[in-house]
Amino acid sequence: MSSHPADSHRAYDANSTATSATVFDRFSPAGRLIGLDVARVIALLAMMVTHIFALADDAGMPTWAAVFAGRASALFAVLAGCSLVLSTHSRLAAYGRLRDAAPSVLIRAAAIVFIGLCLGSVSSLLAVILVNYGIMFALALFFLRLRAPALFVIAGLWMLVSPVVSMWARSTFLLEPNYLPMGFFDFATPATMLTDLFLTGYYPVLQWMSYILLGMAVVKVDIGKHLLGLFTFGLGLFVVGRGGSWLLLNVFGGDAALVQDSQMWGIDLTAALFTGSYGVSPATSWWWLAIAGPHSGTPFDLLSTGGTAVMAIAACQAVATLLGRRSWLLAPLSAPGSMPLSVYAAHVVLLEITRPALVGDPRDGAGTVAEQSTEFLVHALIFVLVPLLWKLFVSPRGPLEGGIAAIIRSTSRSPSSTRSPSPRRGDDSV
Repeated sequence: MSSHPADSHRAYDANSTATSATVFDRFSPAGRLIGLDVARVIALLAMMVTHIFALADDAGMPTWAAVFAGRASALFAVLAGCSLVLSTHSRLAAYGRLRDAAPSVLIRAAAIVFIGLCLGSVSSLLAVILVNYGIMFALALFFLRLRAPALFVIAGLWMLVSPVVSMWARSTFLLEPNYLPMGFFDFATPATMLTDLFLTGYYPVLQWMSYILLGMAVVKVDIGKHLLGLFTFGLGLFVVGRGGSWLLLNVFGGDAALVQDSQMWGIDLTAALFTGSYGVSPATSWWWLAIAGPHSGTPFDLLSTGGTAVMAIAACQAVATLLGRRSWLLAPLSAPGSMPLSVYAAHVVLLEITRPALVGDPRDGAGTVAEQSTEFLVHALIFVLVPLLWKLFVSPRGPLEGGIAAIIRSTSRSPSSTRSPSPRRGDDSV
């Protein structure tokens, strides 16, 4: 007996609905904080802007791209702290002991360090941050069981104290910044390697640990219920950071002192204030701690960029919350944001290909505005479209994220989902 046409139509509708639900679930899985994925891709795209576009013009004045300098990488670091807590949440909830979560953290940290060393060994254009991330992930184990209030306090104190310690150590021991990507060859000089990692490199662990701690604190708050509070907190950090620096420089005489010091030592004051100090402020005067320039590693830089990161996270999660079940509409952003390690690594490699192809000799600079725009468009399109297709047809995890997760599963026991009291999903993102 043949089926009725209406029955076939209903069956087709049911299958179509099930397929659509599966697709939507891939892009917006239940329990996942989609806003964090969106914030990650904003950080990634903003970093690509700073990697591709010139931050200063021929006269040394900042361009529009300098707006993202320091802020993009800070957002990326704060989100890494969020991911660390989320990736260990189920294990801590199931077992209640730090030693049960430690292996997965250390494996992830070691994998990130290895990937960072590989990228640093082949990259001639970027300062790869992953080795520093791996070190900070391992150090974060000591703070993983702390509650949000304690983490907020520690992060704030870290932002205020660590730059002072760095300034003292660098000025006392006459340590000069070393602006070289961290690669396998650095193991030949372990003392220099450790000094660069913690004190004198592009992303000194001593100061950048504050971003990780801040991210850990943020995600331990119920973000969905405290969006306005988090945004206000971030705004407060930003105002204190920028406002405090402005007062010290313009009211208490810091600007005049720095002009004199920069002339004495041949330091580009405009670059330090607006385009970046490449990791740490100069150590020739304690007044340098009063600036809030990008990548200066001062208290005011850490406070203002940390505040910007918290505001961005709150705003992105607010958008995802407002969309609710329609948050799959954010897939062009959330898909690449759910696999940031893979996207970042691919961007580092692709930049080595696109820069010579579009500009010629990379040592001649970033090229013309048209060449920079073309290069950015290539990166942006690739790193939006490819993750979308990967997530739809291959796996919800990126290739590097999936590989690390597989290693963790094969080397440590999995937590029982029935013992975890929280609906939040683990987050394998970096």
